[in-house]
Amino acid sequence: MRAAVFEDIRKIDYKLNYPKPVVGPNDALVKVRYCGICGSDVTNYRVKLYQTPIVMGHEFVGEVVELGENLRDFKIGDRVLGINVKLEILEGELKGLGIFIDGGFAEYVKVPGEFLFHAPESTPLQECPLIESFAIAFRAIKLAKIEDHQNIVIIGGGSLGLITLSVLLSEKKPNYIIVIEPHEFLCEKAKELGATEVFSSSGRKIKKFFKENGNPTYIFECAGSENAFKLALDLITRGGTIVLGGLYRGTISFPLMLINSKEICLRGTLGHDRADILEAIAFFRQKKIDPSKFISEIIPLQAIQNAFEKFLAPGERRFIKIIVSTS
Repeated sequence: MRAAVFEDIRKIDYKLNYPKPVVGPNDALVKVRYCGICGSDVTNYRVKLYQTPIVMGHEFVGEVVELGENLRDFKIGDRVLGINVKLEILEGELKGLGIFIDGGFAEYVKVPGEFLFHAPESTPLQECPLIESFAIAFRAIKLAKIEDHQNIVIIGGGSLGLITLSVLLSEKKPNYIIVIEPHEFLCEKAKELGATEVFSSSGRKIKKFFKENGNPTYIFECAGSENAFKLALDLITRGGTIVLGGLYRGTISFPLMLINSKEICLRGTLGHDRADILEAIAFFRQKKIDPSKFISEIIPLQAIQNAFEKFLAPGERRFIKIIVSTS
């Protein structure tokens, strides 16, 4: 079968004869139709977070073509999602799709039953991979314990930041919700999606805004960088909450006393549990969002190396989400 295999830093090999998976009694074989490129995939591509070689891709949709005897809630031909359910990594549960075992950047993928979900019938197949990103946003918002009428800042206006923006606007009633993002294209998208204000940096304009409207009580750091984290520490009001949604591999030095003096609540997020995923599926089924707004491009599997390079290219970023078609 055809597959895109992550071999090493900035190296993905497109193969025509990759072994087709063999399913066990608790697995399904899924013919992949579309798989989204996640920010964590890009981080892996850049610095190698996962083991190699591996087929990445953990936000995909397709049809069941083979079914293990113990999976009774599905049938051949079902439209399904493959989404990792939060695992206890420290306890050795190392079987996340596209992370520890082969994922969705291939014609076929073996999906353990606990990672298999029915895709909403009302959602076009090419939009279904976005459900995983929405599940991440739902989890971050749940862990933040955020209530209505809060001052909110999102740092990073990529796909995760813009999806978090959309969920917050739909599910909460913020006093304001600001996006800080250096790329003009993404700033315009944040405005279109309903951000109160959008700033390209933390200069005088944003300080003036905070002076008039109050500092943020919640910050969602969706960029995954040292500068973004330090900016969040600087902007958060006393007693506020910072939620880390972006992934950063490395060590950061900062004045720890800030956590004490500002009485900051710092929350990390990684993945999502079944409740988060089902909430995101229901969100799509109820048509609370137009997923097509987030899809900038659909590319064939053989073009995946170039697609990953677009994320790392210097200059202005002019896309949100890239979806890979495996058909």
